[in-house]
Amino acid sequence: MEQGLSGLPLWFVLACLATLGAIWGSFAGALCRRWPEGRSITSGRSHCDSCGAQIAAFDLIPILSFLALKGKCRNCRSRFTVGTEFAGLCIGAFTALWFPPAQAFAAAIFGWFLLPLAILDYRHLWLPNALLFLLLLGAAIFAPLLISDITWTDRLIGGIAGFATLEALRQLYHVIRRKEGMGAGDPKLLSVLGVWLGWQLLPLTVLVASFVGLAVALLSSHRNESEPLEYPLGTFLAFAAFIVVCLP
Repeated sequence: MEQGLSGLPLWFVLACLATLGAIWGSFAGALCRRWPEGRSITSGRSHCDSCGAQIAAFDLIPILSFLALKGKCRNCRSRFTVGTEFAGLCIGAFTALWFPPAQAFAAAIFGWFLLPLAILDYRHLWLPNALLFLLLLGAAIFAPLLISDITWTDRLIGGIAGFATLEALRQLYHVIRRKEGMGAGDPKLLSVLGVWLGWQLLPLTVLVASFVGLAVALLSSHRNESEPLEYPLGTFLAFAAFIVVCLP
């Protein structure tokens, strides 16, 4: 597969990954809106959240429809958001420009699969098992293309070490403080990241995630909240993991 993709011109890889990223981002946006509300992800037409009008198929073309309608609903003219579409497009475009073709496809898939996990954990402190399994399945297929010099033994050790480390910390916190300090999905996410990255890159991933979390905590410190904020560790880990794979 790597040899077959190596000869593709940059413009083609860039166009493919940017387009696929926008399409995936549109799906991820719908998933992150519907799933927490208990609505079907695959059935039912998309509709405007403001007026409830169904959105026509020709108004669902990622990015292009947003530009044509100036970011507004055709029926009520309320504004749409395309954050996830833009994020998916940016992931695809960046990986196309940063990596060789085969590695770019693997890195884009890694980033795209992390995107809904990061959003759901940020909004709802929720890392669904189904999405974690999808990320694990992606590792089985694409992880060797992303980082070719990591053996499957290293990946297996990374998966075990990632889960064991965070789960031990989670249980220890619960014993000492008599309350949950970490979600059950966070150890699972680090475990799957260990399969993608191997055990060698897990310490750096956790370190970067810690710095990201610290920055968010400092930026949030001015808020006057009666209850302590709950920080989405999964979001920080997802962001950090993508940064780590992009390091030279």
